[in-house]
Amino acid sequence: MRNIIDSLRRVGRRRPNRTMSHGDLITHLIGQYQSGFHKPPMLVETGSGVSTVALAQAAHALHGIVYSCDYNTEKVSALKDMAGVDAIEFYTGDSLDSLQGIVSVHDRLDFVFLDSAASATHTFREFSIVEPCLQPGAVLLVDNASLPGEKRVLSPVRKGKILVPYLLASPYWEVEGFPTAGDSMVSAVRHKEPVYADHGYEHPEYVDHWQDLFKKELAG
Repeated sequence: MRNIIDSLRRVGRRRPNRTMSHGDLITHLIGQYQSGFHKPPMLVETGSGVSTVALAQAAHALHGIVYSCDYNTEKVSALKDMAGVDAIEFYTGDSLDSLQGIVSVHDRLDFVFLDSAASATHTFREFSIVEPCLQPGAVLLVDNASLPGEKRVLSPVRKGKILVPYLLASPYWEVEGFPTAGDSMVSAVRHKEPVYADHGYEHPEYVDHWQDLFKKELAG
Protein backbone atom coordinates (compact mmCIF):
# COMPACT_ATOMS: atom_id res chain seq x y z
CA MET A 1 0.00 0.00 0.00
CA ARG A 2 2.80 2.41 0.87
CA ASN A 3 4.41 1.84 -2.54
CA ILE A 4 1.12 2.66 -4.25
CA ILE A 5 0.71 5.86 -2.22
CA ASP A 6 4.28 6.91 -2.97
CA SER A 7 3.69 6.31 -6.68
CA LEU A 8 0.55 8.45 -6.61
CA ARG A 9 2.44 11.22 -4.87
CA ARG A 10 5.13 11.12 -7.51
CA VAL A 11 2.48 11.36 -10.22
CA GLY A 12 0.92 14.33 -8.45
CA ARG A 13 4.27 16.10 -8.40
CA ARG A 14 5.04 15.32 -12.02
CA ARG A 15 5.55 18.38 -14.16
CA PRO A 16 3.23 19.00 -17.09
CA ASN A 17 4.53 18.40 -20.56
CA ARG A 18 6.08 21.38 -22.32
CA THR A 19 3.82 22.38 -25.20
CA MET A 20 5.99 25.17 -26.62
CA SER A 21 9.68 25.93 -26.45
CA HIS A 22 10.98 29.39 -25.60
CA GLY A 23 11.48 30.01 -29.31
CA ASP A 24 8.00 28.77 -30.22
CA LEU A 25 6.30 31.24 -27.91
CA ILE A 26 8.55 34.11 -28.96
CA THR A 27 7.72 33.43 -32.61
CA HIS A 28 4.01 33.19 -31.79
CA LEU A 29 3.90 36.47 -29.84
CA ILE A 30 5.90 38.43 -32.39
CA GLY A 31 3.67 37.13 -35.16
CA GLN A 32 0.57 38.09 -33.19
CA TYR A 33 1.62 41.62 -32.23
CA GLN A 34 4.11 42.72 -34.88
CA SER A 35 1.57 45.06 -36.45
CA GLY A 36 1.95 47.30 -33.40
CA PHE A 37 5.76 47.40 -33.57
CA HIS A 38 7.78 50.34 -34.83
CA LYS A 39 9.88 50.10 -37.97
CA PRO A 40 12.45 48.76 -37.66
CA PRO A 41 11.34 46.80 -34.59
CA MET A 42 13.72 46.66 -31.62
CA LEU A 43 13.91 43.22 -29.97
CA VAL A 44 15.84 42.66 -26.74
CA GLU A 45 16.58 39.65 -24.56
CA THR A 46 18.47 39.01 -21.34
CA GLY A 47 19.73 35.42 -21.32
CA SER A 48 20.84 34.00 -24.66
CA GLY A 49 19.97 30.54 -25.98
CA VAL A 50 17.16 28.97 -27.99
CA SER A 51 15.37 32.29 -27.76
CA THR A 52 18.26 33.98 -29.59
CA VAL A 53 17.67 31.89 -32.70
CA ALA A 54 13.94 32.73 -32.70
CA LEU A 55 14.70 36.44 -32.32
CA ALA A 56 17.24 36.27 -35.14
CA GLN A 57 14.64 34.71 -37.42
CA ALA A 58 12.12 37.39 -36.48
CA ALA A 59 14.69 40.10 -37.14
CA HIS A 60 15.35 38.76 -40.62
CA ALA A 61 11.62 38.57 -41.39
CA LEU A 62 10.83 42.04 -40.03
CA HIS A 63 14.14 43.75 -40.85
CA GLY A 64 14.51 44.35 -37.15
CA ILE A 65 17.35 44.83 -34.70
CA VAL A 66 18.09 42.37 -31.88
CA TYR A 67 20.13 42.91 -28.74
CA SER A 68 21.05 39.78 -26.77
CA CYS A 69 22.54 40.16 -23.28
CA ASP A 70 24.30 37.34 -21.45
CA TYR A 71 26.94 37.00 -18.76
CA ASN A 72 28.42 33.81 -20.24
CA THR A 73 31.06 34.78 -22.80
CA GLU A 74 31.53 31.18 -23.98
CA LYS A 75 27.83 30.83 -24.77
CA VAL A 76 27.82 34.13 -26.61
CA SER A 77 30.87 33.07 -28.64
CA ALA A 78 29.15 29.80 -29.59
CA LEU A 79 26.00 31.65 -30.66
CA LYS A 80 28.03 34.07 -32.77
CA ASP A 81 29.42 31.10 -34.71
CA MET A 82 25.92 29.93 -35.63
CA ALA A 83 24.49 30.71 -39.03
CA GLY A 84 21.66 33.23 -39.19
CA VAL A 85 22.49 35.33 -36.13
CA ASP A 86 24.26 38.13 -37.99
CA ALA A 87 21.37 40.50 -37.21
CA ILE A 88 22.09 40.24 -33.47
CA GLU A 89 24.25 42.57 -31.43
CA PHE A 90 25.53 40.77 -28.34
CA TYR A 91 26.27 42.34 -24.97
CA THR A 92 28.32 40.38 -22.45
CA GLY A 93 28.41 41.10 -18.73
CA ASP A 94 25.79 42.11 -16.19
CA SER A 95 22.39 42.46 -17.86
CA LEU A 96 21.59 45.63 -15.92
CA ASP A 97 24.62 47.39 -17.36
CA SER A 98 23.82 46.02 -20.82
CA LEU A 99 20.23 47.24 -20.69
CA GLN A 100 21.35 50.67 -19.52
CA GLY A 101 23.57 50.84 -22.57
CA ILE A 102 20.73 49.84 -24.89
CA VAL A 103 18.17 52.32 -23.54
CA SER A 104 20.75 55.09 -23.65
CA VAL A 105 20.60 54.95 -27.46
CA HIS A 106 17.00 53.76 -28.00
CA ASP A 107 13.92 55.46 -26.59
CA ARG A 108 11.57 52.65 -27.57
CA LEU A 109 11.69 48.85 -27.54
CA ASP A 110 9.10 46.62 -29.16
CA PHE A 111 9.76 43.16 -27.72
CA VAL A 112 11.64 42.35 -24.51
CA PHE A 113 12.35 38.85 -23.20
CA LEU A 114 13.65 38.61 -19.61
CA ASP A 115 15.43 35.35 -18.81
CA SER A 116 18.74 36.02 -17.07
CA ALA A 117 19.47 35.57 -13.36
CA ALA A 118 17.11 33.35 -11.36
CA SER A 119 16.16 36.27 -9.14
CA ALA A 120 12.88 38.10 -8.72
CA THR A 121 14.60 41.33 -7.72
CA HIS A 122 17.11 41.21 -10.58
CA THR A 123 14.34 40.57 -13.10
CA PHE A 124 12.32 43.47 -11.73
CA ARG A 125 15.36 45.74 -11.90
CA GLU A 126 15.81 44.73 -15.55
CA PHE A 127 12.18 45.64 -16.22
CA SER A 128 12.54 48.96 -14.41
CA ILE A 129 15.32 49.92 -16.81
CA VAL A 130 13.38 49.11 -19.99
CA GLU A 131 9.88 50.10 -18.84
CA PRO A 132 10.13 53.74 -20.01
CA CYS A 133 10.93 52.45 -23.51
CA LEU A 134 7.93 50.11 -23.69
CA GLN A 135 5.30 52.15 -25.47
CA PRO A 136 1.78 51.01 -26.46
CA GLY A 137 2.09 47.96 -28.68
CA ALA A 138 5.21 46.67 -26.96
CA VAL A 139 5.36 43.07 -25.74
CA LEU A 140 7.12 41.77 -22.64
CA LEU A 141 7.86 38.08 -22.02
CA VAL A 142 9.20 36.67 -18.74
CA ASP A 143 10.53 33.14 -18.31
CA ASN A 144 10.31 31.21 -15.01
CA ALA A 145 7.12 33.07 -14.20
CA SER A 146 3.45 32.25 -13.65
CA LEU A 147 0.15 33.83 -12.79
CA PRO A 148 -0.97 33.65 -9.13
CA GLY A 149 -2.30 30.27 -8.09
CA GLU A 150 -1.03 28.44 -11.17
CA LYS A 151 -0.23 24.82 -10.27
CA ARG A 152 0.98 23.55 -13.66
CA VAL A 153 4.48 24.95 -13.72
CA LEU A 154 7.70 23.73 -15.29
CA SER A 155 10.09 25.57 -12.94
CA PRO A 156 10.18 27.34 -9.55
CA VAL A 157 8.94 30.48 -11.41
CA ARG A 158 10.97 32.72 -9.13
CA LYS A 159 11.90 35.32 -11.76
CA GLY A 160 8.35 36.67 -11.97
CA LYS A 161 7.51 36.78 -8.26
CA ILE A 162 7.71 40.58 -8.09
CA LEU A 163 7.24 41.59 -11.72
CA VAL A 164 4.06 39.61 -12.42
CA PRO A 165 2.11 41.18 -9.51
CA TYR A 166 3.33 44.59 -10.65
CA LEU A 167 2.06 43.97 -14.18
CA LEU A 168 -1.29 42.66 -12.93
CA ALA A 169 -1.79 45.79 -10.86
CA SER A 170 -0.96 48.09 -13.78
CA PRO A 171 -3.88 49.52 -15.77
CA TYR A 172 -1.86 49.47 -19.00
CA TRP A 173 -0.55 45.90 -19.19
CA GLU A 174 -2.65 42.99 -20.44
CA VAL A 175 -1.15 39.88 -18.84
CA GLU A 176 -1.37 36.26 -19.99
CA GLY A 177 0.16 33.09 -18.55
CA PHE A 178 1.76 30.26 -20.54
CA PRO A 179 2.50 27.67 -17.85
CA THR A 180 3.57 24.94 -20.28
CA ALA A 181 5.77 27.07 -22.54
CA GLY A 182 9.49 27.52 -22.03
CA ASP A 183 10.10 27.05 -18.31
CA SER A 184 6.64 28.49 -17.60
CA MET A 185 6.22 31.98 -18.98
CA VAL A 186 4.11 35.11 -18.62
CA SER A 187 3.57 37.68 -21.37
CA ALA A 188 2.26 41.22 -21.17
CA VAL A 189 1.17 43.64 -23.88
CA ARG A 190 1.31 47.40 -23.33
CA HIS A 191 -1.90 49.27 -24.21
CA LYS A 192 -2.93 52.91 -24.43
CA GLU A 193 -6.17 52.41 -22.53
CA PRO A 194 -5.82 52.18 -18.73
CA VAL A 195 -8.42 49.42 -18.29
CA TYR A 196 -6.40 46.30 -17.57
CA ALA A 197 -5.65 46.46 -13.83
CA ASP A 198 -6.95 43.59 -11.72
CA HIS A 199 -8.20 45.57 -8.73
CA GLY A 200 -9.18 42.45 -6.82
CA TYR A 201 -5.74 40.91 -7.05
CA GLU A 202 -3.44 40.35 -4.11
CA HIS A 203 -0.51 37.93 -4.25
CA PRO A 204 -1.24 35.09 -1.80
CA GLU A 205 2.23 35.46 -0.27
CA TYR A 206 1.79 39.17 0.34
CA VAL A 207 -1.84 39.54 1.39
CA ASP A 208 -2.14 42.21 4.08
CA HIS A 209 -5.94 42.64 4.09
CA TRP A 210 -5.51 46.39 3.72
CA GLN A 211 -9.07 46.88 2.50
CA ASP A 212 -10.55 45.38 5.66
CA LEU A 213 -8.22 47.44 7.86
CA PHE A 214 -9.09 50.59 5.95
CA LYS A 215 -12.81 49.97 6.45
CA LYS A 216 -12.29 49.47 10.20
CA GLU A 217 -10.37 52.74 10.45
CA LEU A 218 -13.15 54.58 8.65
CA ALA A 219 -15.77 53.01 10.92
CA GLY A 220 -13.79 53.93 14.01
